[in-house]
Amino acid sequence: MRIIFIPGLGEEVSIFDKIQASLPQEKVFIDNWKWLGHLPEKGLNALVYAKYLVEQFEIKEGDVILGHSMGGWIGWYIKHLVGCRLIQVASWTDSSKIIKVPLERHLMYWLAKRGIGFNTVALRILVWLHYKNKPSKEIFIEIFERLRRGDKEIVAKQLMVIFNPVKIPVNVAPDVRIHAKADHIVKYPSQTFHEVPGDHFSLVTHPKQVYKPITNFLKAEGVPFVGIEGKKAST
Repeated sequence: MRIIFIPGLGEEVSIFDKIQASLPQEKVFIDNWKWLGHLPEKGLNALVYAKYLVEQFEIKEGDVILGHSMGGWIGWYIKHLVGCRLIQVASWTDSSKIIKVPLERHLMYWLAKRGIGFNTVALRILVWLHYKNKPSKEIFIEIFERLRRGDKEIVAKQLMVIFNPVKIPVNVAPDVRIHAKADHIVKYPSQTFHEVPGDHFSLVTHPKQVYKPITNFLKAEGVPFVGIEGKKAST
């Protein structure tokens, strides 16, 4: 069994640093900035990307996907394809839960490719509205700056994975949903979920609280692990 970590929009795999070290040692970290570069834009959506990742990483039913935000959305389609287990953190299966963007999606992609939208003015406004004096302020700024300065084609592709529709029904559900009610990017699920403090970046600002439902699930699945304090936990 492997734990496969998939980060969210603009994120790097380091988003998982505060929880991954104490989880089972067979791990795979997926760099969306790298792998989306191998896919054409035409027809790209979460299901297409999920199929590509299944093939590239030989993801099987016995694996566990741990996805943050967009990573959990991608993980939902991977579970649909192979039947693996899925832990979503600050993620969704219902697109209406994502913060509304007042732009037609193709216009949004066009602006992203030209570096318009992710700018210093937008950053200042968002920080003032949602992250001023919050422990998540630093990580939000770091991710926003990566979107502002990073490869614009890959930024647009990440947005396509989030917003391009998938026209087939998906009838699987995450095994674990972890969410903060104060999340300003993705609304908390209508289904049962583990509530944690913080906001969209609780896995950085409140790692112990995020870690607990993950390890409880893994223990129930019979997976041995090392506790977050570095001590071997009993199963």
